[in-house]
Amino acid sequence: MFDFQVRAPGKIILHGEHAVVYHKPALAAVVGLATTLRFSMDQTQPIISVQLEALNNNFSVEVKAFNEFLSKFRTKYPTEKSDSTVQLLEEVRVELAKQQEEQLENNSSSKKQKNQKSFMSIYYLLAGAVLSSPVKDFKITNGFRLHIDTELNIGSGLGSSASYGVALAAAFLLYARHFDVSSYQDPQNLALISNWAFESERIVHGTPSGVDNTICSYGGMLRFVKGQGFQTINIVRPLNILLVDSKVKRSTADIVAKVRHLSETFPEVINAIWDALEALVTEAIPLYEIFGNSQDDSEKFEKLERLFQINNDLLKAIGVSHPKLEQIFSIAYKRGFFSKVTGAGAGGYVIVLLPDNYAKNEVYWKLKEELEAAGFGVHSTTAGGDGLSIEKL
Repeated sequence: MFDFQVRAPGKIILHGEHAVVYHKPALAAVVGLATTLRFSMDQTQPIISVQLEALNNNFSVEVKAFNEFLSKFRTKYPTEKSDSTVQLLEEVRVELAKQQEEQLENNSSSKKQKNQKSFMSIYYLLAGAVLSSPVKDFKITNGFRLHIDTELNIGSGLGSSASYGVALAAAFLLYARHFDVSSYQDPQNLALISNWAFESERIVHGTPSGVDNTICSYGGMLRFVKGQGFQTINIVRPLNILLVDSKVKRSTADIVAKVRHLSETFPEVINAIWDALEALVTEAIPLYEIFGNSQDDSEKFEKLERLFQINNDLLKAIGVSHPKLEQIFSIAYKRGFFSKVTGAGAGGYVIVLLPDNYAKNEVYWKLKEELEAAGFGVHSTTAGGDGLSIEKL
């Protein structure tokens, strides 16, 4: 087996935040920030070791012990009798319960719980890839190392857990001979990666929508409606955006609950906002599909700017802004840029729409400087670019 590197991007919600909870459409796109996984064979020791930079932690298991787990599972659940991943996940939970206290004994309880989910995804996805390998009775014969790092802030609404799951699933499926570097982008293989990444998302989030693992696998931009699946938006090229980190932590579940209470208190008013956001998504899609196909896109860009502003004002109306977010909006607007909340709001990230050749614009550098001076994290990147990539090292 050769050494290789996997890159799985994160994601943003462009339009339709919160309304999507009420079965209205939303638009999601990948961002230029990503999780990177480096896979390298280790001929010196029969150990599978994983270094998680973002969690400042390591995970390891002996190849012999892992193969014994696989053997026991195959005996207990012959292929013809096992048509679900439920049994595998339960067996992994039992197996890891024997190891977790020793591996994580120096961590706080909250950190331990988060790391346990990360380690469970590793163990579960590797086991699933090996057990379902097209190579009969495939097993691990040598040790290997994974080094995983990310440009995505964890828990910030940028799809860090899905990016992590996609990177792991792609690496383990490649290792278990489901496909090779030349064929991983075939539709059936991307679907396989996305489906296993969804299983990882279930470990982390319980009941994920499937949006994050899909967009992080395929890339680009997509429209989705809860319970109705996804529609790919065929864009000409990615958008230039500035991601601004408010550095305000918040609970998505708490924000969604507060919005639900508002919706129950003023149903006609809030339903009108959901309808407006649905109309906004409908207006935005054809603009995204044709943006970049002519020499002068200024008129289209101005329309997108206005949709950003309308979307943001509608989100403010349901109470998901924050003084720090308002500060970002004000700084951007003062410099002539349009911005909006992305995701749950009440903190997290703001996206600022950037024009072509923004890096040659002195005003952009003043905007960046002012945001950084105010204590915000700033990343210039794209929305709607490439999805998963794998390359030999």
